[in-house]
Amino acid sequence: MFFILSKIVGFLINIYNLVFICLLVFFLLNKSRFKFLRMIARFCVTIAILILLVGGSSAVPNYLIWKLENTIKSQTIKNPDGIILLGGSFSGSQRAFEENQVGLNGRAERVVEALRLLNKHPNAELLFVSDASVLTSSGISEADQAMEFFTTFKINPNRLKIKTISNNTYQETVAIAKYLKVNEGNWIIVTSAAHMPRTVALMQSRDIGKAKIYPYLTDFTSSFPDFNLKFSFSNMGKLNNLVHEVLGLIAYRLTGRSSYLWPNAQLIPISFKPL
Repeated sequence: MFFILSKIVGFLINIYNLVFICLLVFFLLNKSRFKFLRMIARFCVTIAILILLVGGSSAVPNYLIWKLENTIKSQTIKNPDGIILLGGSFSGSQRAFEENQVGLNGRAERVVEALRLLNKHPNAELLFVSDASVLTSSGISEADQAMEFFTTFKINPNRLKIKTISNNTYQETVAIAKYLKVNEGNWIIVTSAAHMPRTVALMQSRDIGKAKIYPYLTDFTSSFPDFNLKFSFSNMGKLNNLVHEVLGLIAYRLTGRSSYLWPNAQLIPISFKPL
């Protein structure tokens, strides 16, 4: 139920969808003979204009996402026991899969860096637990695509611990924690820089036994902040990503899925510390 509700809410708070909905409400209610409906219409158009002004500016979205992406720092380890790759990089392209290929989206750096780490550490395993087949029209799971990708690049299948389990980050962290509690060891977790705070907050809330997790950030979208007056609606993507991640942190905390509203950067590498 939470998964379905989260996807509905996620659709509604998507910046682009929210602007469209606000403008639609304005055009439908602005001429109403009821004063309170006209007030709602004006409130909605104000929200839409503010989003467009803030999201379209270059400086504000870049600064906010830069702060988010720098909440957690990457940590290195010489001989990790394994690499944890979070889902979200595969597009689920049916045509690509039929050609023994995999489609990658805008978060492809996660997969590329995971491959690089596996080649750099030949004794490390790869743990991948994302399904997400319900989120694509093709119904192809991310686990199937991950297996196709890494075997294509000659990674020994015995090193690949790929399971079809989860459809969101919360479910991923639960499955990862169960695996690590049994297998222990030192692990590197790979995900987007903007997504890492939510990932760390969730993993710090899980019982991973004696295992330790080191963050490895990818998919950077921000640059060092500078003030300028440049304006482009393409900048709204950064604001949208920020809203998605911050509201995700809040939602997981309010529903008890995370013990932290914000990750504790002082408790990295991540290890199990009962509250």
